[in-house]
Amino acid sequence: MSLQNEMRRVQLTNLEHTAKRLRMEIEDLARIICINLDCSLKRPDELPVEEVDSQWDDLKSKWAELAVVSSNIQRLKTELG
Repeated sequence: MSLQNEMRRVQLTNLEHTAKRLRMEIEDLARIICINLDCSLKRPDELPVEEVDSQWDDLKSKWAELAVVSSNIQRLKTELG
């Protein structure tokens, strides 16, 4: 049982690291999207909509991955007590 718990702790640490990385990547993408959509910097007809659309898809993908990772973190914390 102790070996299994140690393996869970290692997995938990890895997942927490992954969650931190994903949060930073989501934050960076959100900043970039905000800058790209800032109409005080560019006229509306000059906005890089296709680029922002791609960035938004990346953000949604990372957000979904973070949701799965967060769920796994909670499960492991519950299992570890």
